[in-house]
Amino acid sequence: MKFSVIIVTRNRKEDLQVSIEGYLKQTYPDKEIIVVDNQSTDGTREMMANHYPDIKYLWLPDNFDIRSINIGIEMSSGDVIWRTDSDSHPESEHTFEQVKEIFEQNPHIDIIATEDIEVRKGNQPWEWYPLPIDKNNVPKDGFKANFFPGTGAAIKRKVYDTIGGFWEFGFEELDFCTRAIVAGFNVRYFPTIRTLHYASPQDRDNPNRWVKASKQHIRYNWRYFPFSKALGRSFQIFFYQIIFGLINRLPIISIIEGMLGMLEMMFYTYRNERAVVPKDKLYDITLGVSVAYTQYRFFKQVIGNKLRRMWKS
Repeated sequence: MKFSVIIVTRNRKEDLQVSIEGYLKQTYPDKEIIVVDNQSTDGTREMMANHYPDIKYLWLPDNFDIRSINIGIEMSSGDVIWRTDSDSHPESEHTFEQVKEIFEQNPHIDIIATEDIEVRKGNQPWEWYPLPIDKNNVPKDGFKANFFPGTGAAIKRKVYDTIGGFWEFGFEELDFCTRAIVAGFNVRYFPTIRTLHYASPQDRDNPNRWVKASKQHIRYNWRYFPFSKALGRSFQIFFYQIIFGLINRLPIISIIEGMLGMLEMMFYTYRNERAVVPKDKLYDITLGVSVAYTQYRFFKQVIGNKLRRMWKS
């Protein structure tokens, strides 16, 4: 079983080096690292040539955002695609051995979601999983999941070969998992497999990032949910995204752009991209959790982080 680590980067030379070193420390021998560079101008090309000449590296003349991961996958030859970011790597040097053992003992598992540890937030886990669980008592086949953090996930190549790759930035992991679940694949969450996420501040407060994410959230809902559910969920998404923009003090012009973009995306997706999920799969793609509850948990973490930063300052 060969692992292909796919890293997409852009102007994150120092973070990328930390990430690469973390993967080079993996004791599992049958692995490859592939770096796809979205037009970096910070010396990443020179660093890769001078320090990592044996790593597959492709510099792109344009920025194709996260979609470049699909180029990396096409360049790879592994049985397992390891989805990661350029500011992340596994905590344990034996992670790939652990993942291989899980796949071999549980042939029905196709995607493994890992625990995202936010290093710059006191090594606290990102509590993305929406259901109450006992992380100290993980079933041998993990917890049923509908998503994986992009910082670290193991994906069998047959999933990619069957459903295709990732769409552009914004809820791309959720969209990928939804298509995988509908196609009959299984996603499982293992909080015992921990990924260190250094959360590079590069572009994280970019208003354009918020606009894109808002539009993609609407796109996801109108692509997969029945009309009435998509409409109800969209009203909530509009409300929460605007509140999030205001909390982060985004320019009013960006908030207006996001609102208009969400409306435009709603009509475009309804007319061109509808792929409504069968009723018997709706629970599987949501785990029975509402948009309101998901957003409540998200805002709770955002506000908590802001209060902690204020307290430290």
